[in-house]
Amino acid sequence: MKVTAENALKGMVTFPSREEQSVISAFFSRLDSLITLHQRKLELLRNIKKSMLDKMFV
Repeated sequence: MKVTAENALKGMVTFPSREEQSVISAFFSRLDSLITLHQRKLELLRNIKKSMLDKMFV
């Protein structure tokens, strides 16, 4: 099956309801917050690792 611009314009395009869009948006916002939180934690752990290695080889 080939999808071309001509065939794509013939089909119906469906969108989720407003409520479903809100739920999806909230999910991705929460996911973004969790990713940011884990990135900060990772950076903190990298700094701790670097500090410990510096102290170990002094």
